[in-house]
Parts: sequence; structure tokens; C-alpha cells
Amino acid sequence: MQSSTIKNAIISVLLVTTLSFSYNYYKASQELDRINAILESNPRLKSCFTHPRKIAFMQKGGEYLPDYENPRTLNDKVAHLLENYFWKSPITRVIGTKYFAKKYVADMVGEKHVVPLLGVWDNPEDIDWHRLPNKFVLKSVRGNYGREVIIVTDKSKLNIPDTIDQLKKFCEVPGMIDIHKKRIIAEELLENDGKPIMDYKFFCSYGKPLVAYCLEMKDSSNTDIDSKTFSFYTLPDWKALPVKAGKHERNNLPKPKNFEKMLEICKKLSTPFPLIRIDLYENGSRVLVGEITEDASGGKNIMKPVIWDFKLGENIPVATEEEIAKMIERDKEISEKYLKL
Repeated sequence: MQSSTIKNAIISVLLVTTLSFSYNYYKASQELDRINAILESNPRLKSCFTHPRKIAFMQKGGEYLPDYENPRTLNDKVAHLLENYFWKSPITRVIGTKYFAKKYVADMVGEKHVVPLLGVWDNPEDIDWHRLPNKFVLKSVRGNYGREVIIVTDKSKLNIPDTIDQLKKFCEVPGMIDIHKKRIIAEELLENDGKPIMDYKFFCSYGKPLVAYCLEMKDSSNTDIDSKTFSFYTLPDWKALPVKAGKHERNNLPKPKNFEKMLEICKKLSTPFPLIRIDLYENGSRVLVGEITEDASGGKNIMKPVIWDFKLGENIPVATEEEIAKMIERDKEISEKYLKL
């Protein structure tokens, strides 16, 4: 009898719970349908919620909904310019590929600030290995956050067939932009008395360096960005900011020896752009340009505390549609020269 009573009580609880859940689910579904109807009737509002870049940002751990209509944060402004300017301008094919960018940088600040090019090939099977020195670096022209890079410190130990297969895989991955045919380059290997080369990255706006961050490799053979320490630094006093980027460990590194020369190069290279990142290496007395990039983590760089994403975006102007249109027309003339190379 007691067992039957307990059984009936459990059934009653389950029934009530099921009915309650069904009612709540029904109400939630109604609310979702209402929201979807509003979004479908307003394409601009819908883009605020369904934009793939915003979804990716939130999935990575973003603590605010990005706003590309009225960008305020550093991430917002990177993404806003990507979609409204850089992806529409031919200049991106120049500065965004490591082969064309070398020619552009040489013209802007001098060839002495370009990492020496050892070769460029449309097909990895065409590489003339005999002509390459004992030490060198192989890259796809995209770079892909350091993941499409092979460091060779002793050519005699290199497995060439395996390397060719790896380079072919680099070439098979579609880029975000049309990167022409020049897919693989070889560069001089930069060394620093056996220590990893520091990667100094400067966010700049119309010729003004705003803030820098420095990546330090823990392992000189691993160029993947995820394996590096990462800290932001104020300019020009070079003080580490209390902000953590993604899952990176922070670092606290001294101001570069050639800091003033770095600022000078950044000013010249960034003058045409509302927001651009100039990446530099310090190799002895040399300052070399690693890349000019419009795509700083695609506007998905998670910062903690999140207030720093807003603070770092404060001094970056938002270009108007008219200003962007003029920049694109200007870029067409500039790009024509380099895209024929």
C-alpha cells in the first residue's frame, strides 16, 4: 500500500513537472517566434544578432555584443573597417600578402627595413632547394597567424618531400582575399644570439602610433601565435597595461632598443589608414617590417578586463562612407603598380 502511494506521488510530480515544462517551452517558443519575426522585418537589426563575426566573438568569450553600426571598441573598429573598407579596397591585396607587401614597404620606408626575400614560387614543387642557404624560413604569402611557417635551421636535415607536402597544404587553404598566384616565399632567417625574435605590433591611426603589443615566443621553432606570451604597452612610455588577451600568458618586456626608429616607420606606413597594425622585428641594429595587417584577429580578440577593449578603441576615429569611398579610389591607383609584379 505504501509503495503504491509513493509510486502515485512520483507520477503526480512528474506529470505536473512535464505540464509546467511544456507550458514554459510553449511560452519560450512563442517569444522566440516573436523575436524572429521582428528580426526578419528589420535586416539591419537582424545583422546585429546573426552576423557570423559577432557570433564567433561571443563564442570565444566576448562579454558584450559587438556593434558595427556604431563601433566603440578596438575589436568593433577593426571589424568595421574590414567590412566597409579593406575588403572593398585593392590595397588589401598589396599589404595583405607577404610578397607584394615587401615591394610596397621598400618604396615607403626603404628596402633596408624589408626582411630579405630569397625566393617566391607558385608551386612548392618548383622550389630550387640548391639555391637556398643553409638557414631560411618558408611561408605562405598569408602567414595565417604564424601557422603557415616553416623554420629551417639546417637544410641538410630537411625532409624535402615532406616539406613540399606541407607547403601544398598551406596553398590549398583559401584566403580571405584574392592573394594572386605567388603562394610560397622564402625569407632570411632572423636570429638573435640563439634567442627568439620579438614580434612588436603597433596599432596606428593616420600616422599616429596609439598602442603596441609584444609577442614573445617561448620556443624559437614554434611560430604559432597561440604559443606566445602577449602584453599591451602604452606609447610612447612603454608601460605594460593590466589587460590579458585571450588565453595568452602576459609578459613584461623592456622597451625595444630601436624604439624611436620603430615609431618613425609606423608613422610613415600608417599615414593613409584610419586603423592599421604595423608588425616589426628588432634584429640587432636593424628594424624590419614583418607585415602590415588590416585583420587584427578579425576583430575577435578577447580582452580581460573587458573595459580595455573600450579604452583601446577610444582614440580611433570612425571613417565616414564618403571618406572610405575616397580612400578606395586612391588605393586603386596605388595598387595597380604592385599587383602587376
